[in-house]
Parts: sequence; C-alpha cells; structure tokens
Amino acid sequence: MSIFRNVMSAGLATSMVGLSLVATAPAAQARDHFWGGVAAGAVGGIIGGALINEARRPAYAYPVYEAPPPPPPVYRTYYRPVYVPACHYEWRHNEWGDGYRVQVCPR
Repeated sequence: MSIFRNVMSAGLATSMVGLSLVATAPAAQARDHFWGGVAAGAVGGIIGGALINEARRPAYAYPVYEAPPPPPPVYRTYYRPVYVPACHYEWRHNEWGDGYRVQVCPR
C-alpha cells in the first residue's frame, strides 16, 4: 500500500472513532455513560473500517500462474557433406625410381 492510502485509512478510522464518540455522548446529562459511548464508538469504528476495507478490495482474486518451465535445450544435428573427389593426383614411381604424378579417378 502506498503512504497516501495508509494516511487516508488512518485518518478515516480516527474520524470514525471521533464522530461515533460525539454522536453517542449526549451533551447535558449527568449520568456516568462515558465508557459505554467509548465502547460503542470503538465498535462502530471497527465495523465501519471493515466495511470500507471490504468495499475497496476487488470482488475476485486474480489467478496466480506459475512460470512455465524453461524449454529444453535444442541440439541441432549438423551433417557434414561427404566429399568424394571426382579425381585426384598421386605420386607413382617407375621401375628406375623416378617419380611422376598420375590422375586417379574412383569408379
């Protein structure tokens, strides 16, 4: 609650108690009914404060939803292309040991 609402609620409760004391205590009577008026004012203030607070409360409670669980990690499968070269060169040696390159192609 904000400070403004707290101050307003306290002021309203105080004024309810004060007004109930003034309203229940008659002016020029010499009887000892002071504490009866205080009790009536306190009960009236409590009941009035409860009614006002109930009126300020929303008529329904907002539903509380749990946070959804985090999604599972995504593992992507990467396929490496199979590289089959069409042809490649290799070194070969003749009968005298001289090297030469030959193009080799798979069948």
